[in-house]
Amino acid sequence: MSSSPKASSSSRGSSSSSSRSSTHLHKGSACLNCRRRKIRCDGLRPVCGPCLASPGFSDCEYSNRGVTRAQALEEQISVLQSRIQDLEQPGHSDSSITLSDPYHRHRPAEFASAPGVLQSLPDIVDFPAEYRERFLQHFVQQSSEIGFFLDISRFVESLSSSSRAQPSTALLSAVYLWGIHLSPMSELSGYEPVILQRAIQAAAQGLSTRHPQIILQCIQAEVLLANYFFRNGRVLEGKYHTTTAVSLVLSARLHKIRSTEPTSANSLDVGVEATLPPPVDLVEEGERINAFWTVLIVNNCWSAADGSPSNISYTAPDERVDLPWPLDIATYHKGNRSPQYRTSHTIQKFLASDTDDCNSIIALHAKASILYEQASRVGTKFRPGMQQQEAARFFATFSTLERVIQRFIEALPSPIAIAAQSSTGTTVVIHTLSQMSMIQLHAPFLARNPSSRGRVVAGFRAIVQIIRGFDISRSLFMDPIVGVLWANTSKLLMQEISGGQGAVAGNEPLQLLNVVMSAITARASHWPLLEAQLTDLNRLYTAAMQNSGLR
Repeated sequence: MSSSPKASSSSRGSSSSSSRSSTHLHKGSACLNCRRRKIRCDGLRPVCGPCLASPGFSDCEYSNRGVTRAQALEEQISVLQSRIQDLEQPGHSDSSITLSDPYHRHRPAEFASAPGVLQSLPDIVDFPAEYRERFLQHFVQQSSEIGFFLDISRFVESLSSSSRAQPSTALLSAVYLWGIHLSPMSELSGYEPVILQRAIQAAAQGLSTRHPQIILQCIQAEVLLANYFFRNGRVLEGKYHTTTAVSLVLSARLHKIRSTEPTSANSLDVGVEATLPPPVDLVEEGERINAFWTVLIVNNCWSAADGSPSNISYTAPDERVDLPWPLDIATYHKGNRSPQYRTSHTIQKFLASDTDDCNSIIALHAKASILYEQASRVGTKFRPGMQQQEAARFFATFSTLERVIQRFIEALPSPIAIAAQSSTGTTVVIHTLSQMSMIQLHAPFLARNPSSRGRVVAGFRAIVQIIRGFDISRSLFMDPIVGVLWANTSKLLMQEISGGQGAVAGNEPLQLLNVVMSAITARASHWPLLEAQLTDLNRLYTAAMQNSGLR
């Protein structure tokens, strides 16, 4: 708080030593960490003495602040676990599962209570070396598309390194799971469920492994598992692993890398909390930066897609995102970032229209996901009959976000320019997220405001232009969130047609709809989530045609 001046660790230690010895806390006033550890808490804020002295407990929190971010994440993970168990074992629900520590990860009971369970499943090394090489090749080819934020060249090199430097079992299992999934070798498809089970169980036990990069590799494994489940239409499990990844990046304080405002005396010179050792070089620091932004992208897209609350706050001081925008790994290798470089309020500045010069592919992806998430939230807050002050606040927020989205779209490199640096899949997702941000923002006003309708229709046209500009059917992998965005686009176009707008504008809405529906049909076999919705979309399509009199 502004009324609470910050003090250095040394001055704090000397000035408060006497107060610690004499402070008497009321029952229930200790911080959450001290309660869990059953040790005496001195009640000092923002970080109590025991937490300040312990490098593993920099996230000092008090329950009388209300529900903390860690508690909210723990509760969400617990709920998701129970729902997954309900699906896997009808009639059984273990509502008692909770997370007592951000680094102690709970999974469904059969995983957590079975020591040595990994030994009961075939090891990936049991596959012939030539198969493992092929799996790795398939993975490497698509690694940037499926959320792999580590330096791929270093990762491949580590496979032949000493046992300590080799990837953890959690990461390696997730990598080979994707390799098998992407492999055209149909004779090996039967092994995929087995490797999936191994990857899930390895991730559950990942943090108990001794490895110099275990936290980062566990985050990477969770991202790969989340994207695997999303691709295969298992959204609940995808959100579970996304939430776990969010919990890890926040607990490791990756969002405070290079912050101008270190949040505790445990901060290192590069702004990383002591839960992680100092990065060995700028590339490793870059991997950490990219880890956070990759998790944010997945979280933003899928929380906005189903309207669930985001797991990442942009405003709370200790949760605020201060780290720099991400760069491509090759740029980190060039060492262009000064050791003295610091940032703060990264996302807040972006949403306030502050300019920045970071236009890496992953930064564009992150910014597009932020705009989509924000537009999805703001667009649903409008209610007819709002009080004057509430309406004024809404439209001020609305107008600011609209300007940011419009400026971002105008400055966005062309699809061809992005594709030259990345891939068809990445190009399509960045441009589609950008256009859907404007569509989502104005969708509530589509039927009543001509200006909003013009914005939405322009977004429809841009999405169709993106689809027409690439051979969608030939892209081996494309983020399944694109399928969700296309489905939403189709439904809005059907509303346009059903409402008679198609007749006013000629056949353009129908022509646009047919292009999007054709793209959905072409990709449905790659997206089980979309394949399951295709029947419903076709039914809505038929109804829209009948209501409008169009054919």
